[in-house]
Amino acid sequence: MEFDTSYHQICSAQTVQSEKRGFFNEFCVDVRDACGDKWLRNYFGKLKSNAARVLSIFSDREVCDPVLGVLEHVQPVFKQKDALFSAQRRAQADKFYLMSANGNSEDEESRELLQQALMAANLAVMRAPDRNVDPVIDDGLTLALAYRSRASILIRLGEGEAALSDLKLATNFGLELKSSVDYYCKMAKAYAVMGEPARAEISLKIAEKMAGSDPNHIALCRKEIAAVKPIQKVTSSAQVPQLAHGENPELSGASKVVKLVETKEKGRFVVASEGIRTGDVLLCEEPVAACLDPSFFGTHCHNCFKRLHTPVSCLHCSGVAFCSAQCMGEACSSYHRFECEFMDLLIGSGMSILCFIALRVFTQAANLEQGLATANLLFEHMCSHEDERQPEDYLQRSLMAGFLMRILQKSLYFGRRKTEGVNPTAVELQVATALLGLLQVLQYNAHQIYQTQVTEEHRFDGSKMVHVAAGLYGTGSYFNHECWPSTACHFVGKKLVLTANKPHRPNEVVAVNYGPIFIKTNLKERQRNLRGRYSFSCSCMACQENWPLFQKLDKQVRFWCTSANCVNLLKFPKDLAKDVRCPRCRKNISLKESVAKLIKIEELYREAARAMVAQKTGEAIELFKEGIEMFFNVAALPHKDTLLAQQSLNKCLADMGTTFKKEGK
Repeated sequence: MEFDTSYHQICSAQTVQSEKRGFFNEFCVDVRDACGDKWLRNYFGKLKSNAARVLSIFSDREVCDPVLGVLEHVQPVFKQKDALFSAQRRAQADKFYLMSANGNSEDEESRELLQQALMAANLAVMRAPDRNVDPVIDDGLTLALAYRSRASILIRLGEGEAALSDLKLATNFGLELKSSVDYYCKMAKAYAVMGEPARAEISLKIAEKMAGSDPNHIALCRKEIAAVKPIQKVTSSAQVPQLAHGENPELSGASKVVKLVETKEKGRFVVASEGIRTGDVLLCEEPVAACLDPSFFGTHCHNCFKRLHTPVSCLHCSGVAFCSAQCMGEACSSYHRFECEFMDLLIGSGMSILCFIALRVFTQAANLEQGLATANLLFEHMCSHEDERQPEDYLQRSLMAGFLMRILQKSLYFGRRKTEGVNPTAVELQVATALLGLLQVLQYNAHQIYQTQVTEEHRFDGSKMVHVAAGLYGTGSYFNHECWPSTACHFVGKKLVLTANKPHRPNEVVAVNYGPIFIKTNLKERQRNLRGRYSFSCSCMACQENWPLFQKLDKQVRFWCTSANCVNLLKFPKDLAKDVRCPRCRKNISLKESVAKLIKIEELYREAARAMVAQKTGEAIELFKEGIEMFFNVAALPHKDTLLAQQSLNKCLADMGTTFKKEGK
C-alpha cells in the first residue's frame, strides 16, 4: 500500500501537540518561520543524534533566539488556594446539611440536599489552604473545618469509613477534635453506620469520661445510634488476576506461557511458548509511567485513577485531586512536587498526554540518575522509527523536549540554579536529549488506559469504555497488533491485564489491538490508519484474507480437516450423511462430529449470554471460555457467533477490572 506522507505527518504531530489552541503550536510555528526551509533541510535534518538536535535548538543562531525568548518566560501557572471561597462553600454545605436534617435521611428530598451538601463540602476541601497560609480566615483552620463539615455529611449518607478518614484529616490539619466530646460522638456514629456497634460504644464511653460531657447529649447520641441501620459496604469487583503458570523470569509481569522472539521484519514480539488456553492470563503489569488525562482531573484520582467521591487535595494547588490521603502523600512526595506549580502551564501548552508521560518518567524517579537510566533504556529497547522521521517532526519534538526540560529547571529538579538563564548545563542537556528519545518511543509504545462506566440499572446494558489515562508498559509494548486480537485487554487501576480470548498453539503470535478492528473498518482504511499512526503495514490473517465487515459476514463456518496433521479448512458439508474429501491430504473424512460440536458451542454461547443478562459475570466468563476453546478445536474464524462471543468475553473480563458508575444526572 502506498505510504501517505502527509497523513503520517498529521498523525505524528498530534502525538506531541494534541490541542491546536495551546500556545506550543504557535511556538513551533514561530521557530519554524525563523529557521527557514534551508536550515531545516540542509542542517537540522541531517543531524544524526538526539543530543545534536537538542543542542542545536539552544545554540544555533538560526533558531536559538525564538527558542530562548519563549522559554525564558516559563513561570509557575496553577490553580491556587482560596480560603474565603472555601469558607463560603463550607457554609453552603452546612446549610444544606441542616436543611436535610429536618427530614428523613432516606427521603428523596433529604438525600438530594445531602448530595448538594457533599458537593459544596468537596469544593471547600479542594480550595482550602493548609493551616497558617491564611490565618485571617478561620484562624488558619479552613482545611480542617472543611474536613469536619464533610465528615458530618458523610455520616448522614451512611459512609462511615470515609467520615472517619475526614475526622482524622481534620485533626491532622490542626483542629483540636481529639479532646472534644463531639469528635468521639461523630466517631461513634461513623462506626454505627459501618455496622461496628462495639467500636461505636467504646467511642461513646470515651466521650462520657471527658471533661464537660453532657449526659443528656450522650444519651441522645446513644439513642440515635441505636436507630441507625448499618449500610453494607459495596466492595469493588476489580481484582488482580493470577498469571497462568506463574510469572516469566525473563519478561516482567508476563506469564511463563509466553516468550519474546525477534525477526528482521517484525522486530521483537510475543509468541506462545507452549499451548495457551482461552482465559489464561498472560500479562499483569504495572506501568513504567502513567498519567491521568487532564480532562479527568476533576473526576479521578491523580495518582491511582480511581473515581473520586470524597476528594483529598494537594496542599499547595487546587488543580488535581486524590482519592485518599495515602495517594496524596505518594504523589506529593514524588512527581507532583515538581509538576504542581506548572500544571496549568502544561495543560495550556496543548501538549499531548504522551508528553506528560515523558515528563513523569523523570519527576517520579528517585533521583535524576535513575530518571536518565530509565529513559535511555526505554529508547534503546523500544521502537522509535528514527529513520522515517522528517526534519519537521524532529524539530517539533526537540522543542517539546526543551520546554519540558525548562519546566524541570524552574521546578528545581536540578537543584537551585546560580542564574535564571535558560541555557542548559551539560546534565540538563542529557535530560532534554533523553526526553526527546522518550517522545519518539511513546508515539509507538504507549497504551490508553480505560475504565468501564456502568449504569445503575445493569452491568452490561449501556456500559461503555472510557479512556481516562495513558501509560507506558515495558513488557506490554512487545505485544504486536492484529486487526482481530487474540487477547482481551483490561485494567485494574493502572495494571494492564492481557487475557487470551482464544487458544494458541506453541509459537503462535499473541496479539493485541491498538488500531482499527476488521469488523468495523475495511482493509484499505485499516492499513492507511496503521501506516499513518504506527508506520507499519499489517499482515494479520484478517488482512491477508480480507475478512468482510461484521454486517457482511454470513453464518458460514470453516471446519478443520479431522485427519491427523492436516491443517486444511473445509466448508460446511451439503450432506452430513456423506464423507467429504479433503483436497490437501486427499482423505475422505466425516464432519458429523464437528457439526455436533458446533451445535453444542452455540448453545454454550447462548447460556453465556443469558448469564450476562442476569449479571452473573463469572458464570458468563466460564461458559464463553468453554465455547470458544471448543470452537477453535474444530473450526476457524471468521465465524459471526464466535466473534460475538469473543467480544462478550472481553466485556465480561473488563467488568472484573476497574469500573465506575457515573454520578449525577
